[in-house]
Amino acid sequence: MSFWDSSALVPLCTNEPRSILAGRLWKQFSTKVVWWETSVEICSALARLERESKISEKKRLKAEKRLEILERVWNEIEPEPRVKELAKTFPANHGLKAADSLQLASALVWCNEIPKNKDFVSGDAKLLKVAKNIGFTVHHL
Repeated sequence: MSFWDSSALVPLCTNEPRSILAGRLWKQFSTKVVWWETSVEICSALARLERESKISEKKRLKAEKRLEILERVWNEIEPEPRVKELAKTFPANHGLKAADSLQLASALVWCNEIPKNKDFVSGDAKLLKVAKNIGFTVHHL
């Protein structure tokens, strides 16, 4: 089982250097868990890539179709009160942004706040550092 941050999922939807490693990790874990809002973050990232002319509209639409496939197989952590409660502590205690705080809080709720031997996949070095410090096994793209 593994928790996936949106920064690790965008490479599964697009064709970029990290896509191969992301694909390997995706196949490695039988169960994938994400935060409830992850799809929105991914769509936002894809739209930004299009605005920055890094991908075409056609490639963005293709990436969104890939996202729909991923959504069918992952499990989502709902926005319950404990997620918000935990997330509120991360900006001051660890310097995380709001979205990263919600991702990490969701991962903690997923594992009943016992992160030992639980896998956390991300492309964000700062988020991974905090995840590792609180006990997750981290996988960096």
